[in-house]
Amino acid sequence: MSPSKTRLSQASLAALNGAVERPAYDRSQLATGIVHLGLGAFHRAHQAVYTEALLAGGDKRWGIVGVSLRDPRPAEALAAQDHLYSVTERHGESARTRVVGALRGALFAPRAMPAVIAAIADPATSIVTLTVTEKGYSQNPATGELDLADPGIRHDLLNPDTPQTTLGVLAAGLRRRAAGAPISIVCCDNMAGNGDTLRKLLVQYASQVDATLARRIECDIGLPNSMVDRIVPAATPDSLDWAAARLGQRDEAAIVCEPFTQWVIEDRFSGPRPAWEDAGAVLTSDVRPYQAMKLRLLNGTHSALAYAGQLCGLETVSDAMQHPQVGAFARRLMLEDLRATVAAPAGYDVLAYCGELLTRFQNPALAHRTQQVAMDGTQKVPVRWLPALRESLAAGFERPQLERALAAWLHYLASGRSDLCTALVISDPGAPALADKLRSAADPRAAVQAALAQTAVFGADPWPTAFVDRLATHLSTLRRGGISALLGA
Repeated sequence: MSPSKTRLSQASLAALNGAVERPAYDRSQLATGIVHLGLGAFHRAHQAVYTEALLAGGDKRWGIVGVSLRDPRPAEALAAQDHLYSVTERHGESARTRVVGALRGALFAPRAMPAVIAAIADPATSIVTLTVTEKGYSQNPATGELDLADPGIRHDLLNPDTPQTTLGVLAAGLRRRAAGAPISIVCCDNMAGNGDTLRKLLVQYASQVDATLARRIECDIGLPNSMVDRIVPAATPDSLDWAAARLGQRDEAAIVCEPFTQWVIEDRFSGPRPAWEDAGAVLTSDVRPYQAMKLRLLNGTHSALAYAGQLCGLETVSDAMQHPQVGAFARRLMLEDLRATVAAPAGYDVLAYCGELLTRFQNPALAHRTQQVAMDGTQKVPVRWLPALRESLAAGFERPQLERALAAWLHYLASGRSDLCTALVISDPGAPALADKLRSAADPRAAVQAALAQTAVFGADPWPTAFVDRLATHLSTLRRGGISALLGA
């Protein structure tokens, strides 16, 4: 525990250590213009930091009300310190710390649903942003459609005024909102065409509740696609203690992240919007090339590092990058397999981007845990790996490193243990059904066939026989010799 006993607050700002930057504006003058769903570390280190720069520049319209949909702790921690928190950008020994004041409120939705709905309905709110992870949209990952069998969706369709899901909360707020009050909803989660995807799912949900609302969403509400990029590890006791020593005060919502940040947004809004481009965001007519690069090169390689790292007993991404076999595997996967599947924006140096990514992955100051990155694979693999595999196989190309990554993930699920025989903590609601299929199969080929038949993950289209054979060979190698044998093959 840090020796500092003073808790970060509005009253304690003046007593912060001298190198710490403070909000350069009067927070009491802020209006609420943004509601954010998914009040985790990523939003507070990314979209809120871009907004903070605009507030410091004098545009006081864009204060944020943050909403936590599942976990009460972020809202409670922030409320206890006047919604202030610190962000430290750290690479190696270099560090810069600022206190962010953009949050005007923090709500835990299950305890404050009327206030959440009212905030979205308020005509002064022009923007809703979201970081609820891929699994937060009640989408069937194989079909891309609304999952009407999802228990939360079933609840919300019967109880639309007391919703539990992201789509239900959005729809409830929009139903209460005056039809003439323009609003834009900016999805910041890792899904290709995330704004288009959210529009489709929200229309499908709303059409079950209110046909007029469904038409409004389809025609009148801005839902731009966007791409976000910043590595933001979950806080740990060590990172909170480190931040407290740097601040000279205790911040239970402190974030330590990398210096790099990127936000690319499609310029397709309805009504007023923050001038995020003044804070470094890129406004463009087409986000898709940026999304594909990030999903495949960054997120795809990150997932491979996580599963290989977990099987090797490596705690962090930087540990995995330093491992001779795992680090070399990640480089080959990114530079040889995944790079060949992306079409870069005009004039963009993809090789330089890859080099920057690999340097970022090696940052030892972040302590980004492989266990955290490995979460929710049944939602992430279908968007990070499978489209590249499908496209390549259809064009007659093998992707040997990507196929090894997929085999490693299947082995991770089936074994539930590292090669050091330590039990793995697998956090993925979709994993048990897939793991059961893998474990009950008679041999590696049968296991692969059973896994690929899990259409909720792998889709309904058949996979080539030669691909199935290669994947079965990799799985057999893993069962005999572990990840080291696979990566050395």
